[in-house]
Amino acid sequence: MDIIITESQYIKLLVEKNETEIANIFTKYKNITNTIFSDVKKQYKIDFTFLGTWGSVIGGFIGPISEYMSGKYANLSETDITLISFGIILTFFSSNTEKLQKVLKLIKEKQIVTFFDIAIMKAYDLKNSFLDFLSSLNLTMSKVSNMIAYAFLIPLMPIFKNVVDMDLSEEQIDLIVIGVSHYTGLSIGTKYLKYMIEEIINRFRSSDNNP
Repeated sequence: MDIIITESQYIKLLVEKNETEIANIFTKYKNITNTIFSDVKKQYKIDFTFLGTWGSVIGGFIGPISEYMSGKYANLSETDITLISFGIILTFFSSNTEKLQKVLKLIKEKQIVTFFDIAIMKAYDLKNSFLDFLSSLNLTMSKVSNMIAYAFLIPLMPIFKNVVDMDLSEEQIDLIVIGVSHYTGLSIGTKYLKYMIEEIINRFRSSDNNP
C-alpha cells in the first residue's frame, strides 16, 4: 500500500535527516581529533591537552586535510599521516613551538618533509578559502577574525547547500542551528550562529539563482 505524506511532513523528515547527518559529522571529526592525539601520544610520547569542546573545531579543519593526504598518497602510512596532521594542528591551534619543533624533527627523520609541505599548503589554502567565504557574507569582521573557531562549519557546507533545495520555515532552520550549536559546545552564541548559517544558506541560494 502506498503511503502518502504531506509536503510539511516530507520537509520534517528532511530536517530530521539533516540533523542526523550533522550529528554523524561531528562524531566523525571529533573521533579523528581524538585518534590523532591518542596515536601521537602512543607512538611518540607527545601529549597535547585541549578543551574537549574544540574536538569538532580541530577535526573540522584537519579532517579534510588528512583525508586528502590519505587518498592522494597511498605510499604514506597511517602513522605518517597522523604525524603530519599533528604538525598542522600545532601550527594552527597551538603556540607551543617546542612541541612543533619536536614534531618537525620527527617528520624530517621519517623523510616525509615533502608530504608535510604539501599538507601545510593545503591547510593554508583551506583556511584562506574559508576566511574569504566568511568575509563574502558581509559578517562583522570582529566576529570572524578568529576564523579557526568556526572551522567546525567546513564539513557542514554540503548540508547547508542541500538545505537550499528545501523550503524551510524559520522554526525548521532554528532546529538545525540548535543541533549545530549543541554539538559544538562552544560559546559562540546560538543567535549569531543562526545568523551565520542563514547567511551561508542565502549565499548558496543566490549562487543557484545566478549561475
